[in-house]
Amino acid sequence: MSEITPSLPEGWYDDPFTDHLQRYWTGDSWTKQTRPRAGVPVPESANPAPHTALAANTVNADGSPVMVRDYLIPSILTLIFCFWPLAVPAVYFAARANSAKGRGDMQVALKYSERARLFIMLAIGAGALVAVYLVFVVLNQGVDGLGLAGEVP
Repeated sequence: MSEITPSLPEGWYDDPFTDHLQRYWTGDSWTKQTRPRAGVPVPESANPAPHTALAANTVNADGSPVMVRDYLIPSILTLIFCFWPLAVPAVYFAARANSAKGRGDMQVALKYSERARLFIMLAIGAGALVAVYLVFVVLNQGVDGLGLAGEVP
């Protein structure tokens, strides 16, 4: 007989792999988010290098991990439907945010996420301006104003 064990509620628990950290449990799985256990000194060997340290703001005030949106799907849609020269950097930064999020580096993921969002907004704005310009040209000069009509001999 298989025995069903009740799942732990979402929250911070002692990390089973280290004595000085707690790890966040989503209710289904462990995340990469860790924090020091209160009252337990952190060993010198456990301090990460400054360039790989996670930001202190990777957890919310209630202790839950910060959720970073990577904007990968919106940036791809912007690439297809809007102004692609500005959507290419959006896809690049969204992919970098997704990669950093997968590594658990939320500080870097947040930085790239904000850049992806900026380029998505710029691409949507530029695409809207181009669409308004094309509608203006067609309404004022007809389809011939676009220069698409071939010469009739």
